[in-house]
Amino acid sequence: MKLNIDYVSDIHLGFYVSKNKDLKLIRKFVDEKIKSQANSPILVIAGDIDEDIDRVCEFLYSCSKYYDKTIFVAGNHEYYIPNIRFIYEDEAFKKYNSNSMNKIYELNNTFSNNNDIIFLDKTNKTNGIYNYNGFKIAGDTLWYKPEKLIDWLYYYPMQNDSSFIMSNLNKKRKILKLNSDSINWYNTLPNDLDLLITHIPPFINDKNKDKNNCCYHTEVDEFKSPIWIYGHDHIENDITINDTRFLSNPWGYKQKEFKIKTYKLQK
Repeated sequence: MKLNIDYVSDIHLGFYVSKNKDLKLIRKFVDEKIKSQANSPILVIAGDIDEDIDRVCEFLYSCSKYYDKTIFVAGNHEYYIPNIRFIYEDEAFKKYNSNSMNKIYELNNTFSNNNDIIFLDKTNKTNGIYNYNGFKIAGDTLWYKPEKLIDWLYYYPMQNDSSFIMSNLNKKRKILKLNSDSINWYNTLPNDLDLLITHIPPFINDKNKDKNNCCYHTEVDEFKSPIWIYGHDHIENDITINDTRFLSNPWGYKQKEFKIKTYKLQK
């Protein structure tokens, strides 16, 4: 049995489409950059579409015109609530009651009954698992965990995650809770998965010289799928580790080619 999937991550719409309220610009962007490359029944997006949920939804709706299923996970940027007054005039801060999980719950509610767009996340009714024509697909952000003193004193505080992901917990407890929830979810996954999709990779990427720190990988005890699509570090990759093939196709902040890659799943 075979299944072609198109995949991409780290769209970061704000670098390519104006952040004004005209969502038609997003539809035009998808028509120009993705329509002609849609060669599979499934499009996988491994997180970081945009910080604004309305823009995320419009992008997904536009992509779904060209795919049977559009499957995505949340990246760290989907959690962001800018809390600086001149950004969005604090609209998001008020709307989500300074709680980033409310953004994720909004995505859950938006796509809970949508058969074309599948949001894989441990917090919704999918429990992060979806079956497509016999192929078992799982996905989540898979949050990282600062471990060493240098992580807490330098790496993690330097990340926007520490400021723009909001909750009623302090910075340390906040990221520990996100990681713990992700690992608890991951450890309960079955061992017969065909594809895993996470935003954050479960290994240290040797290609990532500048950002090879605690905020760019999540430690797991074992790799639970033969194929794993990830994003986050903005490094294009195709590498096999312990019999698991890891694929990454990020657009990032300065993309010129806007490639959609295709992988053929087999079982």
